[in-house]
Amino acid sequence: MPRLNAAVVALALLTLAAPPARADAWPAKPVRIVVAFGAGGSADILGRLVAAELTEAFHQRFYVENRPGNSGSIGSALVARAEPDGYTLLIGGSGPHLTGPAINPHIGYDPMRDFTHVAMIAGDTYALAANPALGARTLADVIRLAREKPLASASPGPGSLGHLLLLELDRVAKVHIEHIPSPGGTVTDVLGNHVPLALTTVLTVGEYLRAGTLIGIALTSTERNPVFRDIPTFTELGYPQMRGSTWFWLAAPKGLRPEITTKLNAAVRRLVHAPRVAAYFREHALMTMDLDVAEVNRFLREELAYWAPLAKASGLRVP
Repeated sequence: MPRLNAAVVALALLTLAAPPARADAWPAKPVRIVVAFGAGGSADILGRLVAAELTEAFHQRFYVENRPGNSGSIGSALVARAEPDGYTLLIGGSGPHLTGPAINPHIGYDPMRDFTHVAMIAGDTYALAANPALGARTLADVIRLAREKPLASASPGPGSLGHLLLLELDRVAKVHIEHIPSPGGTVTDVLGNHVPLALTTVLTVGEYLRAGTLIGIALTSTERNPVFRDIPTFTELGYPQMRGSTWFWLAAPKGLRPEITTKLNAAVRRLVHAPRVAAYFREHALMTMDLDVAEVNRFLREELAYWAPLAKASGLRVP
């Protein structure tokens, strides 16, 4: 018995002295990717695409968990507070990271300081889309109708780029279109004609534009979209102020180990150039950027410096 006790003590001491799991052993269990918006939107679509590709790359399950609410800030704050162990990641987006903090003093995180920004995924532009029942096929139609009767447009939420672009349209076209926040339900609301218009990403409404169940009114790209060449840009219609792109990227809580950050950055950069992903991006006219971790952070700081003042200047405040 004494000999057994000595063996148990020795084993316990060895266990206590064992070094922590090495970063190169990551991932040793499933990895959660938080999407701060509902199912079916751009962040969700790209999150699921990335999760599937990373599952294959690392031979470990990566899965999406939707945590919508407050224009993406609820899910983003959840990740900001999570352990930086590599098992909770986030699909970062322009609304919760670039514009939201500028208009919401209680958002609960700093968009740069409280996250490890890992790798760029894709960029997209916005489309103004209409339910056919509205009877509008052109931007001139929408502006005329907005002057004749109350009109509303959905966006992913207060402070999103879709919301800010709608405020800009009000300003430059001298109309008032009511904003309806619709996190996770933008397309559903417009398809059901609960809201006649939506200002959201092309990826979100693309399949419905193709099917003709929604009407593409105008795009925020500076040139026509190669996939939707029949939809004019706001710029060519005389509203150059109505331009802008939104980006999605992979992020984690601050303090993520550099070794894991580097592994994820390399994996995402490979997957966006993989033939099937590249084909999907071409089919939906999504943009990509091949950036290392330092370049990702430099780009996001520049985007924050551009969008945050515009958000503040809009006068919009989220309580």
